[in-house]
Amino acid sequence: MNVRQKNVNTLNKLLISLRASLVMVILVFSNNLWAKPISFILNSVVADQSLAHNEKSGVYQLTLQTDDLSAYQLDLLFAVENPSYLNVEPNGEIFVSVGAPKGGVVIYKPSANTSDKEQYKLAAQLMELGNNACHVSYHPTEDLVSLAFYSSPFTKLLTYKSNTGQINELHQFTHEGKSITSRQRKPHPHWSGWSPEGRFLYAVDLGTDEVKQYTKSNGQWKMQTAAKLDAGDGPRHLAFHPTHSKAYLLNELSNSLVVFEQDLTTGELNRVQKISTLKPDFTEHSQAAAIRISADGRFVYVSNRGENTIAAFKVLQSGLVEHIQTISTGSDWPRDFNFSAEQDYLLVANTRGDQVNLFKRNSKTGRLTNTSMAYPIAAPKFVQASPL
Repeated sequence: MNVRQKNVNTLNKLLISLRASLVMVILVFSNNLWAKPISFILNSVVADQSLAHNEKSGVYQLTLQTDDLSAYQLDLLFAVENPSYLNVEPNGEIFVSVGAPKGGVVIYKPSANTSDKEQYKLAAQLMELGNNACHVSYHPTEDLVSLAFYSSPFTKLLTYKSNTGQINELHQFTHEGKSITSRQRKPHPHWSGWSPEGRFLYAVDLGTDEVKQYTKSNGQWKMQTAAKLDAGDGPRHLAFHPTHSKAYLLNELSNSLVVFEQDLTTGELNRVQKISTLKPDFTEHSQAAAIRISADGRFVYVSNRGENTIAAFKVLQSGLVEHIQTISTGSDWPRDFNFSAEQDYLLVANTRGDQVNLFKRNSKTGRLTNTSMAYPIAAPKFVQASPL
């Protein structure tokens, strides 16, 4: 081989090496360019000194980085005993239903003082309203808060003014009746909230197998039955389609999903479909827990405690649903779950597993993929994307 050929070979090797280095630089730059933080608000019902950054019962913020999901940050926003369900507003205001014998609601706001050690400050609270407040909703334009009490036979409507922090009890809706199972010997309101247009206020009662509707007429609040479920269904949570007049009800005791057509004039709910949330060959005990609808209205997801799965359903043009996937939550007792802000991830609160598990979501197909990432937190019961 002559000297010229050797020089050519050397130059080629150098070019190949430079090309490889350039590719690596581009890949690293691309990863950093597209890396983004994803953040969730969640609660921990009990303090656990053995878990990092989980020394108190309260409300936490979990922050992840998409370029390294194994790295995470868990920050206590504020401590509160027995936090049950939360309502997180776009401005960061957090409503907490308190699941205590003399429960109620506490409301926290982000601290305006950057020198404060605490990120959140108590804005308002109203306690000793009932036994085990299990769900809270907020209607900001009407200054109304709705609370459901699982262990008391009623829901309560409160007035709350965010600018002053003034909060007062407005009305109590007392439920009556029972159904056929041992958990249905009396009313158990489990959810209350407004449909998307804000006109209709509903409550779901696990004990009486009913969806109640509350309306105001001539200055007086009235209650009527919007839907009656099959005996033993044990309805738990209700979710509304973002653009169509469909409502989706999750039954805890019968592990079923019911689709309703909502009458936009009267608020009445008319059943059009009922489908199981469990795999056909699953025969052990399970209790459905949470229901979420994607922002585009194309997919419905539910969690099954016992089977320990997330079941995904495609929403058809008719508004009916079709099962497309069942995936293990990777731990025990998925009480709640929710989407990330861009809905490309889904975080599952496995209450008995003392951890939250992360899934990647395909927005086109609706299918979930387990990232195998789990983050320790004691008895999580609620998840929502952080607005902060």
